[in-house]
Amino acid sequence: MPKGVIRKYPGRIYPGGLKVLYGGTRTGIRLDRPWQLPIRTDPVKCPFCRGEEKVLKTFDNGWLLLENRFTPHSYHKMIIPPSCWSENKLRILGGVKEIEKALFDVCSLISDVNAEMWVQAYVGALAGQNISHLHYHVLAPERFDSTDSSAKQSEALLNVQKNEQALIDLLGNSDKIFLNDYGIKVVIESIFRAGQCFVVSTGGGGLMTQPPDVLAWAFSKTVQAYANAFRSKQGLAPDFQIFFKFLGTSFVYGSYLPILNHQGTTETVGAILSGGPFVHPWTPEETLEALQKVS
Repeated sequence: MPKGVIRKYPGRIYPGGLKVLYGGTRTGIRLDRPWQLPIRTDPVKCPFCRGEEKVLKTFDNGWLLLENRFTPHSYHKMIIPPSCWSENKLRILGGVKEIEKALFDVCSLISDVNAEMWVQAYVGALAGQNISHLHYHVLAPERFDSTDSSAKQSEALLNVQKNEQALIDLLGNSDKIFLNDYGIKVVIESIFRAGQCFVVSTGGGGLMTQPPDVLAWAFSKTVQAYANAFRSKQGLAPDFQIFFKFLGTSFVYGSYLPILNHQGTTETVGAILSGGPFVHPWTPEETLEALQKVS
C-alpha cells in the first residue's frame, strides 16, 4: 500500500457511508475565485419580468406562483418575487423579510399536501442558476417509475428514511454549532462540498406548522454570514444552493451549500461510484471559525 502525505485532520463517515477527508494540495480556506462570475440581471430580457410565463396565482405579499414547464417531476411549481433584484440583494436572498415572504408562500402552497416536498433555489451560475430572477422550486420528488414494483419502492424508501433519520440525529447532536436559538439549529457538517451547513429543528413536531419567521431569521443570518466570511478577492459573495425538505407543512431539515472551491475526480466519479471519499480542502471547524469572526 503506497504511503502518502500524513493528513492533518481525521476523516469523517456520514450516514449512508459517505466519507469525507480533508487536506491535500489545496489545504486551507482560499478566497481567490477567478472562475466565479458576477450575476447580471436584465429585466428587459428576463422571461419572468416580460410575462412570458403564465402566472397561476399572486400571493398576498406580491410574490407569484408559476408552473415549471421544464421538469421530470409531475408536481413542480416556482415561487418568485415580482421583479429582478440587484446582485447584492440576490446573493443574500433579499434578506430576512424576503426569505420570510417566500417561506410563507411555500407554506400556503403546500398546506393541503400530505407528502414529501422539496424547496430549492440556486444563486449564481456555479450553483446552476440560468435565469437571474430568483425562483424557488417547489416539487414532489419522483423517486420511482411505473416499472418499479411496490416491494422495491417500499424497500428503497425504507433505506432512504433510515439514512435520513441517522443524518438528522447526527446534525442534532453536532457540536459545530453556528446558530442555536428559537428551536432552530444551524450546524457546520460539510458532506458534498467544503463549507456546507445544515438547518434542523430542535423542538418536537414540525416547525413549519407555525409561521416560518423563525426559519427565515435563522437562514437569513446564515446566508449573510457566508456572504461576509467568504467574499472572494474579486469582491463576490458565494454562489450557492439551498434546500428544504418538508412533510406536509412540517419542516424536516435544510441545507446551505456554497460553491467555494473546484472539485477533483475523487469528489465526483470516485466518491459517488466507488464508495468515496469526498476530499475537502478545509474542515467544518475552519468554516465555523470563519463564520464566527464575522457574526
